[in-house]
Amino acid sequence: MLYHWVVGVQLGRRLTLAGALILGLVAPLRADLTVEALVGNAITGVGPYYQDVYDAIRSFGNRDYKSALAQLEHAKKTVPRLPPPEVMMAQLFFDAKEAPGGIAMLEKAVSTAPEDPEAYVILAERAVSEGRFVEAEILLDKATKLVAAFGENPKRKQNLQQRSLAAWANLEEGRGNLKEARAKLEAWLQLDPRNAAGQERLGRVLFALEDPKAAYGAFRLAADNDKDMPGAEIAMAMLFKDPVNAEKWVKAALSKSPQDPRTHIGAARYFLKENQLDETKAQAQEAVKLAPDNMEANMVLGLTARLTGDFKLAETHLSKAHLMAPNNAVVTNALALTLLELPDDEQHQRAMQFAQQNAQLNPNSIEFVATHGWVAFRLNRRIEAERSFGLVFSSARGGTMNVNSDILYYLANFAKDRGNITEAMKMLKDSLAPNTPFAYRKQAQALYAQLAKIEKARLGKTETAKTTEKVKEEAAQSSKEDVTK
Repeated sequence: MLYHWVVGVQLGRRLTLAGALILGLVAPLRADLTVEALVGNAITGVGPYYQDVYDAIRSFGNRDYKSALAQLEHAKKTVPRLPPPEVMMAQLFFDAKEAPGGIAMLEKAVSTAPEDPEAYVILAERAVSEGRFVEAEILLDKATKLVAAFGENPKRKQNLQQRSLAAWANLEEGRGNLKEARAKLEAWLQLDPRNAAGQERLGRVLFALEDPKAAYGAFRLAADNDKDMPGAEIAMAMLFKDPVNAEKWVKAALSKSPQDPRTHIGAARYFLKENQLDETKAQAQEAVKLAPDNMEANMVLGLTARLTGDFKLAETHLSKAHLMAPNNAVVTNALALTLLELPDDEQHQRAMQFAQQNAQLNPNSIEFVATHGWVAFRLNRRIEAERSFGLVFSSARGGTMNVNSDILYYLANFAKDRGNITEAMKMLKDSLAPNTPFAYRKQAQALYAQLAKIEKARLGKTETAKTTEKVKEEAAQSSKEDVTK
């Protein structure tokens, strides 16, 4: 988990809805989604639609879908500039982690509002994110034509143009067509020149196209437009595979902006990616010193402290980060694993609560399901552990995910507990292979050595038994021959 946070990789892991139901991991419906969040891309200010949309959100939270849709339909009649009611309804389903309902609503929107492009844009975004590139291209072709002809709401049109171009860029990147991705990103940024996320993505593409000077310029614009982004030097460092060049950029960043906490956070992220934990901790501590209430600074220090076994320090900073960002799944996951290592039973129960909460709110993340299983296993809640690990094993064997070292360690312990020594040893060996941050590396090494002794002793007994049986057979054969003579 931690390694993937460091390098900014989102793992595409899938659970079936049936599996989520078995675990009780279907996310609860949210009733706190705001009207502004639902319609903000379509309209500015409070109008006559507001009460209808607010009531629809409440009805949806109570699972009264029929009333919610009717209220959204009334809002659309009152203020035609709003998105189609089915599109707003789909957003409610997606927010509640109920994708099938959202997709059904979008398909209905295509029929009820065929000239509105948003349903096609959302479906295309999902297709790209799930690697269905042929489907995404067809949807984006249709969406692009509809956006060009759309005149109902200029604000929505501009937003949908930008989203379409961003999705096109993702599609071309996914296919390895970097020049086409660059063209799409540049077209997007012409519509929104101050978009830091677009500038950062353009910088990555330019770097991949071997134009580091242009990439550096894009990263500078991104950092200028978003003060939460790392400086351009750190962004460059994270892309170099050559550690010599990468560390030159890190040193340049620290020299240029020694009082900027973003620089130290970025440096900590780089050193963590390289598994240089002492340097990571030093940079994270400097970031917290410069910005004590910075969520990411506290998060990276807490994550690093956990990796080095300083669980009290980890609990202090992860708890602080959690208070500042209670919905940050990475923080919640690390906090659960940290509390599990503290000696207090009360902390163990908190660990269980956090693990359950994370799994419920993120049912499609097998990583958080695995953490729930590990916490349950350690607290001797075996039925819960077996259910969670059963899903993890099924997903791994089905080829739908790549497990990391932490998950392999959890599963190895589970396998060992069930007497599957050979399987446990294989998973432990795989967990120790990559040189990435791994909180349980020492424990995995010790467990592997322990199981190797058990396996050696078992094999020795087997060989002894085989030898004894062979001697008996030879003796019996010799006795027969003596009688014959």
